[in-house]
Amino acid sequence: MLDRLGLYEHRVVMHVHSRYSDGSGEPQRIVEEAQRAGVDVLWLTDHDTRRALEVPGAGYYGHLLLLVGAEITPPTNHYLALGQIRLIAPTESLQTVIDHVAAEGGLGFIAHPDDPGNRTARLPSYRWTDRGVDGFAGLEIWNHLSDWSRSVTSIPAGLMALRRPHRRLSANPKTLALWDALGQARRVVGIGGADAHAAVVGKWPLRLTIFPYRTSFKGIRTHVYTENPLPANWLEAETLLMDAMARGRVAVVNAGVGEELGFRLWAEHPHEPLVAIGGEACWNQGYRVKGLAPVPVRWEIWHDGQLTGRMEGTLCDWPVAAPGVWRVVLRRGRADEVWIYSNPIYMR
Repeated sequence: MLDRLGLYEHRVVMHVHSRYSDGSGEPQRIVEEAQRAGVDVLWLTDHDTRRALEVPGAGYYGHLLLLVGAEITPPTNHYLALGQIRLIAPTESLQTVIDHVAAEGGLGFIAHPDDPGNRTARLPSYRWTDRGVDGFAGLEIWNHLSDWSRSVTSIPAGLMALRRPHRRLSANPKTLALWDALGQARRVVGIGGADAHAAVVGKWPLRLTIFPYRTSFKGIRTHVYTENPLPANWLEAETLLMDAMARGRVAVVNAGVGEELGFRLWAEHPHEPLVAIGGEACWNQGYRVKGLAPVPVRWEIWHDGQLTGRMEGTLCDWPVAAPGVWRVVLRRGRADEVWIYSNPIYMR
């Protein structure tokens, strides 16, 4: 079973902060670290500012495409806003922020919806509290900093997590359950965020950088699938990526478990067009979820938030027995670590 979609796959690192907000790095240095990490697209999202458009400026830096969005940051209910938009004050209500980003032609995602905070690390919670809103494109289903915070139950545990920053990570089950539930009404796109700050704590000689940029860029990534290669004009490339993201053509990948390209997911029927990852179709008997992995993995098939089946190998082929939200999780290695969360295929 070969890749029948003919899509182009791009390794995107999102949710990155520079010195223009609460990160420690100059944007130009962050670009260099992303280049060294083998990233295709770096999406800076400083708090309530897009100053990186001025220095160093969006565009191509060698093979790397730098784009500049923002994280709109009231005390809670943070919102990742992408696209060529004018920013709105973080004092506005979340619904007003969502509506403004959409009206500006942008794409918006609820950031770290179930962020727990951490008393040991002295991190406050920035969870999503205003859950009566609508109109957002999706959720940040996997956030490295929030996931790390859940594992830090003591100082020794925190030091171990710093030593192995990308091991034994998994998205918050509360967020996954919420994502599955919301998807039963409409498409809700899941993305992954590095939430990179390269925060510096302490003073010399006990100075420590919590997750240097290159370390963060080797972790949670958002792989975006487009029908065409990225054009040379960076504005057109941004539009192409945003269109693919809005359609759910996204997989969330822990590059610390594996950096291979080649994961694909679709639904197939003998008498209907293929349904690509993120797509929607009218269910009838005969549909099958099909997947392709570049290496042998353990597949989990999820339907409406319930684990429905498991397979092993490079191929997935599973009957779509009923309407609903169908997605897969890929695990690999002796530790059975989560490698990929797919976006769903929606059978209505």
